[in-house]
Amino acid sequence: MGRIFKLIPKLGAVLFLILLVWGCGAVPGLKEGSEAGYIRIPFVRVLLNNGADNLEMASTGTFSLECIRAGKSMVYYSSRPVTVTPERGRLTVWMKGGKIDGGFDEILVAPRRHRDLLKYGAHRYRGMFRIIPHGVNLRLINIVHLDDYLKGVVPPEIGKLKENELEAAKAQAVAARTYSMAHLSQYGDEPFDMKTDVSDQVYHGVEVEEKIISRAIDATRGYVIKYKDKLINAYYHSTCGGSTDYIEEVWERTSMPYLQAVTDDKYCSWSKYYDWTETFSGPQLKLLIEQYLSAERGREIRIDDIIDIIIGARTAGGRVAELTVRTAAMDYTFGKDKIRWVFRRASNPELILQSARFDVRLRKNEQGQVTRIDLDGHGYGHGVGMCQCGAIGMARDGKKYADILTHYYRNVQLARLY
Repeated sequence: MGRIFKLIPKLGAVLFLILLVWGCGAVPGLKEGSEAGYIRIPFVRVLLNNGADNLEMASTGTFSLECIRAGKSMVYYSSRPVTVTPERGRLTVWMKGGKIDGGFDEILVAPRRHRDLLKYGAHRYRGMFRIIPHGVNLRLINIVHLDDYLKGVVPPEIGKLKENELEAAKAQAVAARTYSMAHLSQYGDEPFDMKTDVSDQVYHGVEVEEKIISRAIDATRGYVIKYKDKLINAYYHSTCGGSTDYIEEVWERTSMPYLQAVTDDKYCSWSKYYDWTETFSGPQLKLLIEQYLSAERGREIRIDDIIDIIIGARTAGGRVAELTVRTAAMDYTFGKDKIRWVFRRASNPELILQSARFDVRLRKNEQGQVTRIDLDGHGYGHGVGMCQCGAIGMARDGKKYADILTHYYRNVQLARLY
């Protein structure tokens, strides 16, 4: 290991202040000079690991570690993997051959050349890493420019696209950017803004990047969606199945003037999820409902045989808003998007139902008990906001990304923030 280090008083505190401020241009990271890493802003802090007992850091080239202790920093350089472990609430740095140093409050890892990438596990990442203690374990946070973050988010969200679908990629990029910026600091005092799973946006770093989508992100740099000068909640889903919906009719949320029911038969009908059917036996559906009720109520629930299923109300977009399962003893009524968690899928009970936009067909025996249930459905996802397959259909039809966004998000404007 290149044992070059330099004491830089209070650099950690200075860098911490930098991380709290958004502006334009580039900000020095580990130290001034051509060898330094840097943080471009705006940036996002992504939680990659929330409880590791050790972390191995590596890079596609040489990287630096700014090890901060009591407000002072030692900067090390290495071209070989380095391991960080927790030790009595502090951090210790190791590499093959032994311990380098310890007692650090946090460690910032950055590539020395702009074209190099950091490596953690099986993935490569842009930006820099921040390692901090978390109880007796470690937290790993990727601090990355917002657009570089999107390059690791948008491809898994919308899939591989073709050249004639570029405008859909742009629309998805702007929606994802808007979602990200609207949710910065959503975790309060926590040192991260986003998680890497569906609780926020799925993020896999450089491995999932696609050229067309990266072009779309670069082409829409800084653009977001606003309603009355505020960032919107830019929800999106795979396939609306013919119509999106008002948010308050799908979830227990207040109404938002830009999240309305929008007809979309023409544009998403090509999706493989536009039409689907799930078939349950009476006992199978009975078991699924019992499992749901038991989990919801925290105790074992058993129900009688099902004798009817009644749709009591629908949303403006055609989704089931109220559904009653009738048994010989009592009725069980479920509402809104929760219905997808009750029924799940006959084909794979590990997954929730594709959509709440469905019709019910029943078959009964001579005793009036339901023996078979067919759900003939449309769409995939909650149905609020932008329909991704509809966006792709609009792009194929020659529509621009601004047309796509203002079709699905009503009464909004596009604004460039950086």
